[in-house]
Amino acid sequence: MKILVILEDAVRPAHMGCYGYSKDTTPNCVRLAREGVRFENCIAVSTHTFPPLVSIITGQTTATHGLMSAVDYRAWRYGDLWEGHRTPLHLLGDAGFLIDGELVTRWAPLGFPRDADDLEQYMEQNRDKPWFFFAEPYPTHLPYDPPQEYYDMFVDDDFQPSAETLERLDIVRTRMILHPPDVQSAMEAGREDPIGDGDEAHQRTIAVVEFQPEDAPGIRALYDGEMRVFDDLVGRWIAKLEQLDQLDDTLVIIISDHGEELLERGHVGHTSCNLKGTLYDECLRVPLIMRYPQKLPAGKVVTQQVSQIDIMPTIFDLLGLELALPHDGASTLPLIRGETERFREEAYAETMPAGWQAQDGDERRIWCVRTLEWKLIMNLDPATATRTYELYNLRDDPGERNNICDQEPAKAAELQAKLEAHMAGAGKAPTGTESRK
Repeated sequence: MKILVILEDAVRPAHMGCYGYSKDTTPNCVRLAREGVRFENCIAVSTHTFPPLVSIITGQTTATHGLMSAVDYRAWRYGDLWEGHRTPLHLLGDAGFLIDGELVTRWAPLGFPRDADDLEQYMEQNRDKPWFFFAEPYPTHLPYDPPQEYYDMFVDDDFQPSAETLERLDIVRTRMILHPPDVQSAMEAGREDPIGDGDEAHQRTIAVVEFQPEDAPGIRALYDGEMRVFDDLVGRWIAKLEQLDQLDDTLVIIISDHGEELLERGHVGHTSCNLKGTLYDECLRVPLIMRYPQKLPAGKVVTQQVSQIDIMPTIFDLLGLELALPHDGASTLPLIRGETERFREEAYAETMPAGWQAQDGDERRIWCVRTLEWKLIMNLDPATATRTYELYNLRDDPGERNNICDQEPAKAAELQAKLEAHMAGAGKAPTGTESRK
């Protein structure tokens, strides 16, 4: 058996055909969903890359693993924070799997020993061996600069941008960090990035910009074009597995680290790019597709809410292995097989308002607890000893526009107790003055 986990950055499920999008952005992902299992409500643990990646591999929430900021990363990657620490990847290695991926040695404490740059060549060389490969393509991360024909494929016929909009679209095509003038990134403040400056197409470039509603059609077309670039990669890899007669012996998983804002709140990107991070669903919901016809049904849609922490337990369950390490997730196989309709009701998430680009010393956090119907968000600022709350009924208000904390005090109190219990597990129970936003 082979395991191919494809983590594409900043994917909005709402812009994929298998999640109901009308434009043909992801035909290969549509195929995988048709031939496998699609999860309708998968929730990320954060809205910038580092914490979700750790959670996906370990099956732990951010409250358990405690890795959130670039400061945490330095201690984790270059210090002794995880010295001798074992992860599920070490267990898979013990079981005989090769453990590889692209750009994964930056996550070395998770159990990645080396980088493998050419996935198709890797498939050829290891066709007779079990392997776990973690692919990290990057097209849908800012800047969005798809081939012109892909932009033309998705732009609305009646879109007639002004000269000012064209200038802002050029910024979206050429800059990674796009923030309004009232905030500053750690990079602008002079901090050296502990991961590096990115690849040729994704340098950590910066622009201060204030977008206008009229920019939205062009921004969406650029993003959709990059979605198609990503889907082309998926198609190439699937075709290679078919050529090698390995596709049906490979568990293929499509997942993202977080979603992406496309002007819903006036910004573009996610926490580390617009420095206005949130836990609203446009950045929190992610796609999750699994295809493995030997053990997974075709065309199954799981509507219950799951989290990124459930991916690794599901992999181990499919392998018939025990995940004998501390984790917070659970296998989704009983849901997939229809053996139960019950699953964990709540999903939890945490972010920093500026994510990876938070300046050293910025201890602000945003936490949330989410069910299929409700979301409670806590905005916590230790510097001022304040916390504010937002409560949304996701069925009545999927855009999360109407904060109903005052109208639903009992529900707010119920979810607040659950959130604080979750946070207390990591010694992060909030303190300070309480108010409602």
